[in-house]
Amino acid sequence: MIGDAEVLDRVQRDADRVVLCRCGGAGRVVHVPVEGDTEHYVRSTFTCTWDRPGPHEPLLPPRRR
Repeated sequence: MIGDAEVLDRVQRDADRVVLCRCGGAGRVVHVPVEGDTEHYVRSTFTCTWDRPGPHEPLLPPRRR
């Protein structure tokens, strides 16, 4: 995706499924479980559902530090 490796729990994963795209549209994020841990997930792929020009990358909230 974009190199983001934020670990999400089930609630955060569900809230993170449909996000805005940098092209101005919206898309779907697919999550995969962390290896050896079925309770935590990382973002795997992003697919923009809009047929628009521009970069098709998720517009994610700033990372928590």
